[in-house]
Amino acid sequence: MNNKQTIGLIILAIVAMLVAGPATAVKAQQGIELQEVAVVTAKVVGIDRADRHLTLRGPEGNDVTIEVDQAAHNFDQIEIGDQVKVEYYESVALYLGKHGEKPDATAGQIVARAAKGEKPAGVAVETIDVTATVQEIDKNNRTLTLKGPHGRLSTIHVDESVKGFENLQKGDSIHARHTEAIAISVEKH
Repeated sequence: MNNKQTIGLIILAIVAMLVAGPATAVKAQQGIELQEVAVVTAKVVGIDRADRHLTLRGPEGNDVTIEVDQAAHNFDQIEIGDQVKVEYYESVALYLGKHGEKPDATAGQIVARAAKGEKPAGVAVETIDVTATVQEIDKNNRTLTLKGPHGRLSTIHVDESVKGFENLQKGDSIHARHTEAIAISVEKH
């Protein structure tokens, strides 16, 4: 597992253990976007420098102990009482593409961390774009069977709140863009 994946899993675990933010829906052009934003500030209540463990106390008073990877610079600058701020953003946008467009998938990521000597901080952003082709439509049950970029078929239920379902045709393309962004910073107490 690479450092970005390790850091991402740790951050997601911290956010999940400390607080869960509600998802909100936003209308996008010719589609729908679902997004979630969570900001959590936790207080450093314990440090094990030998094993690189931090114990953080969340806003609800719950403690979480995490291991900080060697890739995180400036671990030695963290002190009891410092505040660790985790900002997490995730969105999924779905929209229609051109009729007959072939399935495709692409991904990209950006990772940055604080320079040596600065307070520990980091940012990671990842975006995945996937296109699927409508294979079957069941208008009575509001389901679509989609064929993804690797030929895999998936049948999904389409909620009644989604406009334009009645206009879909076999062969139409559905695009999905999944974006995750995570920022961590340590602030003095």
